[in-house]
Amino acid sequence: SIKMSLIKSGLRIAALTVVGVVVIGGLVLWSFTTDRRTDVSTRVERKSLRFYKQGMEWFADVAGHTQQQNQMVAGADTLLDVMSDGGSEVKVVLSSDLDNPDEWMIHLHLVEHDKFGATYRVKRANEGGSSLAWLCNVTHDVFGGEHPEDIYVHSIESR
Repeated sequence: SIKMSLIKSGLRIAALTVVGVVVIGGLVLWSFTTDRRTDVSTRVERKSLRFYKQGMEWFADVAGHTQQQNQMVAGADTLLDVMSDGGSEVKVVLSSDLDNPDEWMIHLHLVEHDKFGATYRVKRANEGGSSLAWLCNVTHDVFGGEHPEDIYVHSIESR
C-alpha cells in the first residue's frame, strides 16, 4: 500500500511536470512569434521607396542602414525581379494598413512575425494565387516603428 501510494505520487509529479513543460514551452513559443508591438501606428497614406540592383542582388534605399541591412532576400528579391521587368531600379508608391486603399497592383498581407522580421503573402492584382516574401526589421523605419498588417503597392516605375 505504501508502494502504491509512492507510485501514485510519482505519477502525479510526472504528469504535473509534463503539463508545466508544455505550458512554459507554449508561452515561450508564443512570446517569440508575437513580439509585434500593437500600440504603434503603421498607417502610411502614400510613400515612395526606391530599390536598386547590384549584380544579382536587390537593395532597398532606406537611410540610416547599411547596404547589407537593406538587402532584399527570401522572396522580396524575386518580387523585385518581376517588378523591375529586367531593369536594375524600381520605384514604388505604397501605403499601409488602410481600410479602403486606392487601386493597388500588389498587396502584401502579414502572415507571420518574429523578432527578426515578418513574412508576407504577396498577391498581384487580377491574378490568382500568391507567393511569400520576408521583410526584415528595416521595414520598421519605413512604416513608423513596426511591420504593418497590410502593404499596398499602388504604382511601379522600373528602369
